Amino acid sequence: MTFPPVRVLGSAARVLESQETGRTYQINVGLPLGYDRAPDEAWPFDATPERWPVIYVLDGNWYFGLVTDTIRRMAWCGGTTDAIVVGIGYPEPDDPIDAFRVTFTRRNHDLTPVPDLAIDQQMEARHGLPCPSGDAPNFHRFIQHELIPLIEREYRVDPARRILMGHSYGGLFTTYSLFTAPTLFQTYIIGSPSLGYGERFAFQYEASYAQAHQELRATVYWSVGEDEEDLHYRTLSTTLQFAAIVESRRYAGLTFKKHIFMEQDHCAVAGPGFQWGLKQALKR
Repeated sequence: MTFPPVRVLGSAARVLESQETGRTYQINVGLPLGYDRAPDEAWPFDATPERWPVIYVLDGNWYFGLVTDTIRRMAWCGGTTDAIVVGIGYPEPDDPIDAFRVTFTRRNHDLTPVPDLAIDQQMEARHGLPCPSGDAPNFHRFIQHELIPLIEREYRVDPARRILMGHSYGGLFTTYSLFTAPTLFQTYIIGSPSLGYGERFAFQYEASYAQAHQELRATVYWSVGEDEEDLHYRTLSTTLQFAAIVESRRYAGLTFKKHIFMEQDHCAVAGPGFQWGLKQALKR
């Protein structure tokens, strides 16, 4: 017996070759279910506005479907709007274990801002694949100069409502983006960021930013799980310490909200953390 492939409604995938990184990406785009409908045809979904909020989701292989369907289900009850979702991921081999392994090693390169050779060696020993790190600057340029212009050329997105979201290494990259080009996105949803990575590079990066800037015009939703302290990076304490530093700066223009999810570990907290951030970011 054969079964039809599983897909996310109203979505499409495309493959992009990046000039900035020299690597290949699978980009999944999920459109609001009422995207092409007139108001009287779209009910009970959002009727088509002129422009939609757009959410860029890191680790798209894992989180694109979760985020797309979470947004649609919340919008159904009317408290939040629907949005265009852009999942940034990688082409996958057919074997599911190989696909997970390839995704896990590829993200290590793109989402980390500086190399960490010790982590590279550990990852290669565990997964049996080369696992370089530290190419977040080029990956950020890919998003800024290649991906965003493509999405905004081909879809009716609102450039004033760009949202970037990520968890773990994705949260580390989202933090890096926040202090690299704060106005590229208006909202940042940051879950359990691996801020201990690279000898606590993120702390150094924020301190350098604070020396040169008194404003940070962005909205940040910052979350972590109660049961994350046993990880290599001591994610709970480092996240709360970093959040306290950012709050103490009193950056002009910054809206900063944080949340600790009780009885959630590093892997389990991604879902509730994303849902909480999306509820805030897309509130009507």
